Amino acid sequence: MTVKVRFDKEVREYAKGEKVRDSVLKLTETALAQALEKFHRRMIIIEGDTLRKAELAGILAGASARTLGEILDDLREKRLRDESEDKIGLLYATDALGEETFGRKRYEAFRKHFDVLAGSTAEVKAVTFKHTRDILGRTFDILVLDMSYDYSPNDLGRIIETVRGGGLIFILAHPFEKWKNMWTGFHKSLVTPPYTIDDVKKRFNRRLIRKFTEHDGIYIITENGKLKKKPKRNKGQAKIKSRKGVPIPEETLFPRELYEMALTEGQVEVLKAFEGLVEEEGMLVLTADRGRGKSVSVGIAAIGLALALGKRTRVVVTAPEPENVQALFRFAKRALERLGFKPHVVEEKGLIKELYARKIGLRYYPPAEGYKKTADLYILDEAAGIHVPILHKYLNKPRVVYSSTIHGYEGAGRGFSVKFLKKAREKRSFKELHMEEPIRYAENDPIEKWLFDVLLLDAEPVELTEEDYGLIKNKEVYFEEPDLDDWFEKDREDLRNFVGIYILAHYRNRPSDVALLADAPHHRGRVLRLKNGKIVTAVQIAEEGNIPKKVIEKMAKGYKPRGNIIPDMMVKHHMAKEFAKLKGYRIVRIATHPDAMDMGLGSKALELLEKEAREKGLDWIGSGFGASEELVRFWVRNGFAVVHLSPARNPVSGEFTAIVLKPISERAKKLIRKANDEFRIRLTEWLGDTHREIEPEIVRWLFETPFGEAVDYPIHLTEVQRKRLDAFTGKVLTYDTVVDAVKPIVKLYFLDGWMKPYLDERQIKLLIYRVLQAHSWEETARLIDRTETFTMIEVRDIIRGLWYYYKRVIS
Repeated sequence: MTVKVRFDKEVREYAKGEKVRDSVLKLTETALAQALEKFHRRMIIIEGDTLRKAELAGILAGASARTLGEILDDLREKRLRDESEDKIGLLYATDALGEETFGRKRYEAFRKHFDVLAGSTAEVKAVTFKHTRDILGRTFDILVLDMSYDYSPNDLGRIIETVRGGGLIFILAHPFEKWKNMWTGFHKSLVTPPYTIDDVKKRFNRRLIRKFTEHDGIYIITENGKLKKKPKRNKGQAKIKSRKGVPIPEETLFPRELYEMALTEGQVEVLKAFEGLVEEEGMLVLTADRGRGKSVSVGIAAIGLALALGKRTRVVVTAPEPENVQALFRFAKRALERLGFKPHVVEEKGLIKELYARKIGLRYYPPAEGYKKTADLYILDEAAGIHVPILHKYLNKPRVVYSSTIHGYEGAGRGFSVKFLKKAREKRSFKELHMEEPIRYAENDPIEKWLFDVLLLDAEPVELTEEDYGLIKNKEVYFEEPDLDDWFEKDREDLRNFVGIYILAHYRNRPSDVALLADAPHHRGRVLRLKNGKIVTAVQIAEEGNIPKKVIEKMAKGYKPRGNIIPDMMVKHHMAKEFAKLKGYRIVRIATHPDAMDMGLGSKALELLEKEAREKGLDWIGSGFGASEELVRFWVRNGFAVVHLSPARNPVSGEFTAIVLKPISERAKKLIRKANDEFRIRLTEWLGDTHREIEPEIVRWLFETPFGEAVDYPIHLTEVQRKRLDAFTGKVLTYDTVVDAVKPIVKLYFLDGWMKPYLDERQIKLLIYRVLQAHSWEETARLIDRTETFTMIEVRDIIRGLWYYYKRVIS
């Protein structure tokens, strides 16, 4: 079908009256025609300093919405729009919509013209960047993105991806020459003492502007109608192709109506794979790039499975955040409605959390809670953003589906495959599916290419050869501070390799992390390179400390200075005001090339960073991270002391955050050693309360100390307690009647230094889990996979050995 893409006479007259040049209208018509014909998106940047740019966007977007409205029936017929969509959807995103804000004034200037031209054919949704969660899982035909003052790089990815093929994106921007030298609200958030706004860099904005000019499908005009980057030739019509039909299998277990909702063969494959879970329990792993309809397919397939099981079916849905699963819930609801159900939806702050229909229930739980629930199916969406030990908790579930974005602003790319799936294969077999075909727009969309490039979403580390492994083995590496101006301005491959290491190392990567590296005055990069120049370890550090006395006094009363996480913690939790005067490096992120893990490169990078810090006269090096057994062990073995553990798990990753420090100066050594002693004392108490649920494998390493000496902490037992301990170890009294006397002995063991008695890993875990965390005999027996009687005997034997050793020490 060929459609005419030309604004009608009335629109042209109106535009002429508002002094809009015909060349600008033709550029917009051409962009819309290209978008419709290719089922891609097109972007028009409007540069300007006044409200005129918002007015111009209103005229061009209004004219485009009107044209799209005229062919909406044709688009629905060709399955390029949903049957239920009877209006053109426009999203307007800006930094502020409050009364009297400049953002509001621009929005009103936009609406003044848009409403006249679009009329009732369009529906406008306006959001501030802070509330982009409201639009997750939704799709729009036109986007107006106001980047005049502030934007967060995280929001950029989220917002752009809501636009479908055949749609237009208008960006309101400052004149590029001015924008290159401007500070935004995001920049102001990067100011940290002792720096000022003048120290904040502008590398990220400059990269963004350069990418606008480099990529296809992006046109640039000024608010006065000058065309700075335009299409090669004008286009006034578009040949619109139907979305190609998807063959539905002859025999299906799920209702055919669900298969008819599929728009790609990839989605049909997902439904078929879910059918396989009906007869036989099993595990399914689903991966895709963004915009491939992964969550949508899982939502539809979950309903098919629930019906096919033919009983009351409970589905646990989890993801790093409830926002991640809105498309899943929305399409599960749509699937139920299509089958004649009247689903009941439970929302919280505008987000769907639960969905019920006759005998079917889907409910969202945070990752660290979902596995504790009983269900017929467990779905982990955006699994790459979930802490690996938590992913393992779901492995033994009868029916479990792990679904993950490989490249996307949710972060964490192939790290999911590298870190989790490798180990998962050892535990159980599973079916793996990868979805290739985009659903929201056709393949090779230029705006997707631009977005992936500008935000480095598809960055990959360099490939390693046999020769490289030889260099790694011999530690033929050198440590370097990269020239970030050069990396960002010249778009070096090194930048992609650096970020690519984080993406594959299972970090929750956000575009704002790249912007932080680019612009934050206290952030620096370091790399470990092979002798041939290849980057194998990436380190991002933040300079902290050196805080003025006045600010330290405010900190002690509750003030939190930006960007000084470790000094702030030491002042508030260890009352160590003098620590805030010291200078140090906080390691924000450190990751090694996934193909060179466990070869000592991370430790080598730390050793060389420490050497650099010593030469620069710094006092300490530290880090904060989600505490897993592997990570705590890594830091402790590299001579770092644990000084703090967050009281609650991170709601996204399910981890407690640990803070570690390594002293360089003598002043820092005294303070850090004291903090480490204090932390170990606290931990013995916290385990029975605040941290009762932390994994004992992690706790075992939290108690380790690089200082090697016992904590000076008096333990006292009464004469009767001593006699009762003798009676317990002599099998006269039971454990439950002598807990009060056992606990001090166990505390003494964990607060001891290098000379303490030897216990193996299982014995250490038993003491933590049963004595310090006070879990029941039944739970403890399950932990070590033994009977309760065996567990009781083993605990008694361990205590007997400790009591024999410490008897003389305790007065």
